[in-house]
Amino acid sequence: MLGVGVAAASALMLIQAPAANAATKTLWAKESVRIRAQATTNSTALGLLPQGASAASPVNSDGAYLRYFNGAHNACGSQGTIHYNVWNKVTYKGITGYVAEPCMLPFKP
Repeated sequence: MLGVGVAAASALMLIQAPAANAATKTLWAKESVRIRAQATTNSTALGLLPQGASAASPVNSDGAYLRYFNGAHNACGSQGTIHYNVWNKVTYKGITGYVAEPCMLPFKP
């Protein structure tokens, strides 16, 4: 009887197994940038990605970074006033959120 219960529990675990993690690549911060809860500067800041720090960012099946289009921003101070609405989703030290794309680089600065 115990064997049946173990087999049923094993089958249940297989059914509930999480999906495979999405593919990611690394992005580096050109300058310190806030990680936002949503892709807009009006959204809550969850943390700070320091200049030169790396973060994981999801990519599509072709290896291109996923881009999110939402609130316009001029979030990178060194770039002056820009009107751009593209964001990258990143994970840094357990914080997952959005950063303004112009603040990020696909290579280490």
